[in-house]
Amino acid sequence: MVNSREFLLIWDSTMANPNGDMLNDNKPRQDEATGQLEVSDVRIKRFIRDHWISNGKNVLVQTKTDKNGKVMTCQGIVKEMASENNLKDEEIPNYLLEKYIDVKLFGAVITKPKYDITGPLQIAWSKSVHEADVKFMQGNAAYASGEGKDQASIWSKFISPYALFKTYAVYNDKVAEKQGINVSDDDLNDFKDALLNGLKNYRSTSKNQMPRLLIEVIYNNNKLDGELNYVDITYENQDLELRDISQVVINLGKLSEYALEKSASIEKIIIYKHKNVNLINVPENAEENLI
Repeated sequence: MVNSREFLLIWDSTMANPNGDMLNDNKPRQDEATGQLEVSDVRIKRFIRDHWISNGKNVLVQTKTDKNGKVMTCQGIVKEMASENNLKDEEIPNYLLEKYIDVKLFGAVITKPKYDITGPLQIAWSKSVHEADVKFMQGNAAYASGEGKDQASIWSKFISPYALFKTYAVYNDKVAEKQGINVSDDDLNDFKDALLNGLKNYRSTSKNQMPRLLIEVIYNNNKLDGELNYVDITYENQDLELRDISQVVINLGKLSEYALEKSASIEKIIIYKHKNVNLINVPENAEENLI
């Protein structure tokens, strides 16, 4: 069993909609009180799962269709999996934990037969570190919206010019132990690889994000901090004028102080840094890698 650890990811989104809100015309999710953008844990996990799927790993939570082209329910997917592998109901949880990396790390809620598996690795909602702008855009499409039209249709969407986010995640070895899940270093390396490369490689007309800094704090006991918010991000521009990572400085001075205070509990700190990040006050003895 590997030791507990916490992660803090700094990433940015440029001319994109980092997480549309279907209940609000698919506008970027935004805290109305502060103007900060928000991204759900589900959105981050989707980047990770898409990367795992692209690399041939078994992922339970994904959209699948049946032989009639209809989108399957979770119950239907599990029933199909159990039938293909001749599994009894009581054998399903262990099979899922053994074969599906997203179940092993994130857990799963199976409705029938009813099983709840609490994942030892949890990701919190992300917030931008500043107030961000949201713009409504329109343009001409290449095609008409239907037959017999004289003009091409008009596309429209909401985007944010720029937003810089913090995302917190934690792996808790006590949860893994309680659930009987044996998480290995390889499993957590797969998570970090998918977290960084999933964000980097998943690009579309609405998604354009880049990981900038990942901090991993590995503990030799279970005395977790709970938020790992020891990163100061400063810039000279106004919030709504931010457009690029080169405009900000990321200061790890507070993380260095935290590392000294918790030196008896911290086994190692690993930093993964994008080459364009202005990073200062890196903790002494931290292992540094390029993203």
